[in-house]
Amino acid sequence: MNASVDFAGNERAEVVPASIAVTCDGAPAPALPDYLVDVYTWAYVAPNMVEILDREPVVAVILWMQQNKLMRAARDEIAVGDRVLQPAAVYGRLVADLAEKVGPEGEYHVSDIQQVQIDHVNRKIAHMPQSRTDICDARKTGDGLYDVVNSYFLMHEVPEDYKRDIANNLARHVKPGGKLMFVDYHEPVMWHPMRPIIWLVFKWLEPFAKALWTNELWEYVDDRDAFEWHKEKIFGGLYQKVVGVRKS
Repeated sequence: MNASVDFAGNERAEVVPASIAVTCDGAPAPALPDYLVDVYTWAYVAPNMVEILDREPVVAVILWMQQNKLMRAARDEIAVGDRVLQPAAVYGRLVADLAEKVGPEGEYHVSDIQQVQIDHVNRKIAHMPQSRTDICDARKTGDGLYDVVNSYFLMHEVPEDYKRDIANNLARHVKPGGKLMFVDYHEPVMWHPMRPIIWLVFKWLEPFAKALWTNELWEYVDDRDAFEWHKEKIFGGLYQKVVGVRKS
């Protein structure tokens, strides 16, 4: 165990993960995609930046103080005892909240393509017996069927071909009656004060995100008719929650 200090100055214990995480198929960890290295090294690949960005105040600023509402939106779709797949690590306390929600009777499976992200997730949830992590491409992640598959702010970060491949892979892992959930960006209403700022952020930092202004998330699922879809807009339409329930 190591110790670190949080923003309140309190010392907290941390679980130090193994130096090499388990991969989803037992093979060597996959190479990082070019888009991830070229566009997002500053945000997700560089270990020092991961330490800086994975703090609740930073997450609050990035999400315009809507982080609690968005986390609740995801948490509300999950029940105690559920088997949940999350195909990418995320910053903030979401992973710990969802692991706590499923409880010891459930399973919370988080995968990511990067060792640094899995190490960081393990510091938050490795002490929970219901948690499970591995290194895997989101286009291939998953082991069997799940009650909920939770794509949380992943789709806006990947190119169009990845969006379709990821969505179809995730859909295949939803059991009958289970849920495929996306929480992500959406086109805000025209009068939204953040609209021009977000447009600039997308232009300079998130080149794949603006596709979600024109495409519905379920359109990326080839077998979309096998699901009943529901969509909720959040914060003037800047964010969305889309849930597909697989028909029995």
